[in-house]
Amino acid sequence: MASPSLTPRTASPRRSIRKRSPGRRALRVAVVASGFGLLLAVLPLPGVAFEPRSAAAVEDVPSLVPTPAAALGEIRSETGVDPGRDQLTAADTAVQEFTTIGFRFDEAPRGPVYVRVRSTSGALGDWEELPVSDEGPDGGTAEAARARVTTDPLFVGGATGYEVSLPAAAGDDAEVVTVHDRIQRVQVEATPFADATAVPPFEIRKRSSWGARSVTGVSSVSKLKLGVIHHTAGTNNYTAAQVPSILRGIQAFHIDSRGWTDAGYNFAVDKFGTVWEMRAESIPRNAIGAHAIGFNTGSVGVAILGDYIANQAPSVAVEGAAKVFGWKLALSGVSPRDTVSVTAGSGSNLFKQGTVASLPAIVGHRQTSSTTCPGRIMDQLAVMRDRSVFWANQSVGGASPEGVVDGARLDGDEIVVTGWTRDADTSNPIDVFVASESQWKRATANRPGNRFEVRVLARRGPNQVCAAGMNVFAGRDTVLGCRTVVK
Repeated sequence: MASPSLTPRTASPRRSIRKRSPGRRALRVAVVASGFGLLLAVLPLPGVAFEPRSAAAVEDVPSLVPTPAAALGEIRSETGVDPGRDQLTAADTAVQEFTTIGFRFDEAPRGPVYVRVRSTSGALGDWEELPVSDEGPDGGTAEAARARVTTDPLFVGGATGYEVSLPAAAGDDAEVVTVHDRIQRVQVEATPFADATAVPPFEIRKRSSWGARSVTGVSSVSKLKLGVIHHTAGTNNYTAAQVPSILRGIQAFHIDSRGWTDAGYNFAVDKFGTVWEMRAESIPRNAIGAHAIGFNTGSVGVAILGDYIANQAPSVAVEGAAKVFGWKLALSGVSPRDTVSVTAGSGSNLFKQGTVASLPAIVGHRQTSSTTCPGRIMDQLAVMRDRSVFWANQSVGGASPEGVVDGARLDGDEIVVTGWTRDADTSNPIDVFVASESQWKRATANRPGNRFEVRVLARRGPNQVCAAGMNVFAGRDTVLGCRTVVK
């Protein structure tokens, strides 16, 4: 079936909706700096260059009409989802060229939002569903007070028109957000890593490499406990050359549409395995992001660019995320295989505020919020954790366990072995291996002071019992001592 052409905003009767104020109708463009445009007549001074920067424009969705039956059929065919009949359609065929599109609302729409765009070549693309974002800053923060309800952004490369289908009840306050690139004269960053102790053992493309906007007001914490993996949704069919534009689109959408301080993720990894710094101060410090509402403080958020609901992420992208998690968690003394206790802040739709959640040190987004993110990357978490251990060792080296057996006594047919052990590579209790002439056991030194008490069988006569602390990262198991007990 041929796709109907986009309906111009002046050609269709406007659905009767509440009247909007003139100010609401005005185009609101977030200006990145004080003046922009291609200053071809001015040669850049030392330390100055002309580079692309992105900003988002927000305006009302134009005239809404009932979504035609043909379009509803196309949505079902192209997305695999039945949109229902209570959908309205709007279109604009004359938008200044944009790279990214999304939609904003006063309240979350109670139904799906679909969009298709017309490329700069004039081709009309397929319908795609835009889920309402489940990310955000922790409740009670200044960043959360500014936050707005939006869909996820969709990177389109280059487009000059769009058509949207959304629930009728959401039509009154719907706004379209389009991200546009501008060439600007900017100060070139040439500063090394601010903190030599934070230098990663792998390459990270700094914010200056993709044209990030300068921001202020990003907070940080001294220690991390948690790594959260995301996917960004949107297209998987991007080239390496398009990645900087995708990152600029995410940042502009998060700042100008959602009202956040900066891009919500701390880091991004593309499908080619390249690691990119996203939120400011994420390399030298533990910047607090806006990627996992209720769990941002004390976590590092990594987003793999692309949609992995149906397919797993490329192995090189999983490796890129593992690099970040291993490096960042190791600097805080957390093993990627640890289980950590994290107190939920406000905003999570999965945990009540104040709940102490026991979570793996590396989790998928759906383990902190009710969401489908990160899709089938969940199936790759075990591999990601294993590879993160390797990168943790590259980051800080590995320590062997320390400790001692300080007691062994006979209690009937058993020998009670006591002592303590810990490994500097983790804040969690580690396992201890205890063996007698008749039996061996593996237990955890989880008593106060990292102590353990293990019972093993005794035989008649002298019994030698030994204990070893089980290594966590690089290093080796440590013999804590041996004792002889006579039965």
